[in-house]
Amino acid sequence: MNIQWERFLRSKGSVAGLLLVGLFVGVALAAPWLAPPADPANPAPFKTAGQQFQRFPEPPTEGTPLGTVPQITNLPLYGFKPGQDASYQWDVYYTLIWGTRSALRFGLAVTFFTAVFGITVGAISGYLGGTAGSLMMRVTDAFLAFPAIAAIWLVQRVFFANLLNPFADLVELKPWETTVQQLHIDPIMVALIFFSWMPYARVVNSTVSQVRTTEYVQAAESMGASGPRIIFHHLLPNAISPAIVLGARDVGGMVILACAFIFLGFSGQVTWGIMLVTSRDYVIGISGNPFTYWWTFVPVSLALILFGIGWNLLGDGLNTALNPHKNH
Repeated sequence: MNIQWERFLRSKGSVAGLLLVGLFVGVALAAPWLAPPADPANPAPFKTAGQQFQRFPEPPTEGTPLGTVPQITNLPLYGFKPGQDASYQWDVYYTLIWGTRSALRFGLAVTFFTAVFGITVGAISGYLGGTAGSLMMRVTDAFLAFPAIAAIWLVQRVFFANLLNPFADLVELKPWETTVQQLHIDPIMVALIFFSWMPYARVVNSTVSQVRTTEYVQAAESMGASGPRIIFHHLLPNAISPAIVLGARDVGGMVILACAFIFLGFSGQVTWGIMLVTSRDYVIGISGNPFTYWWTFVPVSLALILFGIGWNLLGDGLNTALNPHKNH
């Protein structure tokens, strides 16, 4: 482990990634002090500020260091109701700070559940081999061939149709929609978990298939070790490193992908994505001007870019530390 840590620290990119990720984690933990919420017991991701009934973003001031942006109707967001009109302004700085918590929570949750499912499928298919293992991997390939944007649309239309209905209050919710509403489950999170596990399955399957034929695994089988014991004690420890690297890179990628889908109009709860939606009309709309209203999208966009770069560099560093022979 010490040698691996030394290899990690020798890479400037690895250290930069670790510092960036550490910065975002620090901001998320210090959010109550960096941007005190109106209700400390129940902090919301948005905070009203600026003049009421002002229909255009207000530039940075002493009270709002990154300016404000008007709240909009029909947000592609489930689980938060900011109001029915644009009579209030949102504090961009406050949303930027608290959005760090939202991004970390979303990225880590999606990556964790995606990795667990994918690793399980890959380990079982690699251990079984033969027709059963091949069939499992063909199903994996079928999921890989499905376009991501179509997957998001399918999950939202099939499982969350009533929740996304403008007249949802007048529609009788299905049992799973009631559960989703009570737990504030993000539809994009569910869709990404359903359609992002395949790379983990493939990389683990490849490694497990190779380790499966080694002598110590065959010796364990001859001694009567059960399948689960062989998988967890002999196969996964040798196959988990590539999955860890993939997971580190996916944390940032999942958040960026979610924000992109929210920007396109899909329902989601990643705060940075919602802020980008609010800035859309002031950047690319008929009366929009990205130079005039730069504060509506530049701070959040930079945070999102640095968030993705940080996790990607961290993943590269872990790859260098855990798989040194694959980097030459």
